[in-house]
Amino acid sequence: DVQLCLIDTPGVIDNPSYALQEGMMEAVKGAFRDADVILVVTDLFSTPIPDDELFGQVQKVCALDDERTVIVVVNKIDLVHRVNKNKKKTTTESGGGSSSNKNEGGEGEEEEKKTITVPDAIARWRLLLPNALAIIPASASDGPNDAGVEALRKLLIGGPDVPKAFRDLGRPVQGMFREGVKTVEDEEAKNIIPLGPPLYDEDMLTDRTERFFASEIIRSVLFEKLGKELPYCCEVRVTEFKEPKPHDKKPIIRMMATIFVERDSQKGIVVGKGGQKVKDVGIVAREKLESFFQTKVHLDLSVKVDKDWRKDKSKLKAYGYIN
Repeated sequence: DVQLCLIDTPGVIDNPSYALQEGMMEAVKGAFRDADVILVVTDLFSTPIPDDELFGQVQKVCALDDERTVIVVVNKIDLVHRVNKNKKKTTTESGGGSSSNKNEGGEGEEEEKKTITVPDAIARWRLLLPNALAIIPASASDGPNDAGVEALRKLLIGGPDVPKAFRDLGRPVQGMFREGVKTVEDEEAKNIIPLGPPLYDEDMLTDRTERFFASEIIRSVLFEKLGKELPYCCEVRVTEFKEPKPHDKKPIIRMMATIFVERDSQKGIVVGKGGQKVKDVGIVAREKLESFFQTKVHLDLSVKVDKDWRKDKSKLKAYGYIN
């Protein structure tokens, strides 16, 4: 039996502009210091931020004789067909209500070829991290049975039959493994993560409270309903959580939650005309909460302004973002 703790860090922000982003980057640095394995999750189209300090540290770990292993996962390989298309650029000129193509002097129709392939992406990351143990192409959207996800799982838990998991990826791609290496054997995979006592009891599902999950569910609905317009400015706090009593004929969880925003204008967006937007959020959130808790839920939502809460370290501590 194996217990792995995967620390999913926030995305790297090159120049944090307020206290919350600074706290997020401290979380990234802390995870980097404490990790036994550094898993670089990228995708087919991404490259590191130029001169990024943290990625520079990953490269140092990869270059030095460090005890930690670096593994790269190139995700979204299922999207390769979307960009590997020949595009035509046509230069047009309009005059007197008509348009015409120019074909003289090399102008006119121009073929623009943009090709991104899985071998290209793997080769690019192999140049960046030449000593990475493996660079694994994956399509996480296909779920846990995706061949790349399965290869990563087998690699981290030490088998069984890690070489077969890599063979299941299909034809070998140059650069997936270190120079002169054709695969990763079970014995090497077993030594990636050091042996130690489990950090959590076997029957422990989470170290988070029911209030935490309720606030996250409500916040997720804000993302759905408001899109990219506002949610990063929103914080959700569950201020009251009353569970049903054992002998209630109609058990129901009674919950009060407050959505905090930073500006009065943002409050207006969340509340919506005549309160319709926050009502819609409440309806969908209640349905999701009932599905999660497997019982009826009464949800009372309110919206308040907590001016510049993302820039205030005392408020970030109260909200649990920083220590």
